[in-house]
Amino acid sequence: MRITHAVLSLLLISPLSWGGNMTFQFINPNFGGNPNNGSFLLNEAQAQNSYKDPSSSDFGYTAPSALDSFTSAIQSQLLGGLLTNINTGKPGRMVTNDFIVDIANVDGQLRLNVTDRKTGQVSTIDVSGLQNNATNF
Repeated sequence: MRITHAVLSLLLISPLSWGGNMTFQFINPNFGGNPNNGSFLLNEAQAQNSYKDPSSSDFGYTAPSALDSFTSAIQSQLLGGLLTNINTGKPGRMVTNDFIVDIANVDGQLRLNVTDRKTGQVSTIDVSGLQNNATNF
C-alpha cells in the first residue's frame, strides 16, 4: 500500500514540476519590445515627471478675467453694429480705453480710422466693395 501511495503522489506532483525554459522579453519597444507598449510607457513617465525646467518661460500669458472677456465681447458687438450701420449711410464712432475707431462710407469705400489713445498714432484702413447708396457725412 505504501508503494501505491508513493506512485500516486509522484503522479500528482510531477505535472507541477513540468516547467519550460524561462525566456526574457523586453518591454520597452526601443530595445525590441512590443511596439504597443510605447505610448503606455511614455504616458507613465510623463505622469511621474515632476521636474520643471527653470529656464522655461510661460510666455507671460495670463488668462483674461471674466470682466475682461465680457468687455471684449461688448466691444466686438458694438463694432459689429457700427459696421452694419455703415451701409445705411450712418457713420459711427467707438471710443475705448485704448482706441478711437471712426467708421465712414466714402464713395462706396469703407474707411476706418483707428487712433491709438496712448501714442496718438492713427491707422487708416480702406476697404472697397460697399454699395454707394449712402450719403457722405
